Amino acid sequence: MSRAHRTPFADFLRRLVAVGGAVLVLALTVFAASPTLHDHLHDATHTEHDESCPIVLFANSADAPAAPLSAPAPLPTARTLAPLIAREIFPSPPRYLHPPERGPPSSLLS
Repeated sequence: MSRAHRTPFADFLRRLVAVGGAVLVLALTVFAASPTLHDHLHDATHTEHDESCPIVLFANSADAPAAPLSAPAPLPTARTLAPLIAREIFPSPPRYLHPPERGPPSSLLS
């Protein structure tokens, strides 16, 4: 996509999403590193080992559960070798009997 096809709104939106993601990661890092700040976010029902807290999941490097990824089995294909075209190589003849050196002869320059 060239720069001419981008709109200012799309650029602003992309930068806004990037800044939002950076702020989210920074906030999760700060709250995961500081237990007192983490406790201020929760009410009195929060337990120490709450597995559903996003900050705890971020601190423990937990990923969302996903199905195991596997590559599909390759399909059998019929392969054939390219047919031989010629038994000998015939290069094209040179354009000059003696290729020119660096320029025209000096007798033509004067």
